Amino acid sequence: MNKLQQEIKDFHEKLSPALTKVLALYKQGDTRQINREFIKSCKKLLQKCSFKSLMDVSELCSVAYWLYIYGHKELALEICELTHGVDFAYEYSCPGFPELYGLEIRIAREILGEERKGNIPPNLVGYYLSKGVRKKLRYPQILREEITAAHNEGLLRVELIYALYDMIGKGETGLYTELNRNWTKIEETICMYIDYLKLE
Repeated sequence: MNKLQQEIKDFHEKLSPALTKVLALYKQGDTRQINREFIKSCKKLLQKCSFKSLMDVSELCSVAYWLYIYGHKELALEICELTHGVDFAYEYSCPGFPELYGLEIRIAREILGEERKGNIPPNLVGYYLSKGVRKKLRYPQILREEITAAHNEGLLRVELIYALYDMIGKGETGLYTELNRNWTKIEETICMYIDYLKLE
């Protein structure tokens, strides 16, 4: 086994206990109100999770956000923190580590009273401040209100989650002046979208 394979194996071994806790939690309760994709993602990641796979990282991001939506903030934070020290050498073309870091900032503030904005890893700062990312993070476009209004029920959930990835995942970093100026409205929208998704 080479160094990279060992790192991937170690990462999966660290992640497995958190995912096992998640599934145990939902086996105890009524899972009819739980997003099926969330449970499916947990099961997939228990089988395999490589931080070099965009799909695996996207699934991991989804699990952490759904845990947050359902109010299991400690478990969501645990998953976010497992990504510390992992070397990510690809472009973030789908939801992943940047969105997890923004979620970590939010949860650490909410449940621990800690401010983690100053701890953003340099490789993520470069991503957050890249031209392509800054261009799409405009207010009020970040709310995705026009898109969410136009979608049917099936696609609405997906759009709301993607809006949360941007508002929390990137907005919580505090790196965007325009978003900071409009944070009160963004925060209201985050809460509204979470309330809707919880009831789905």
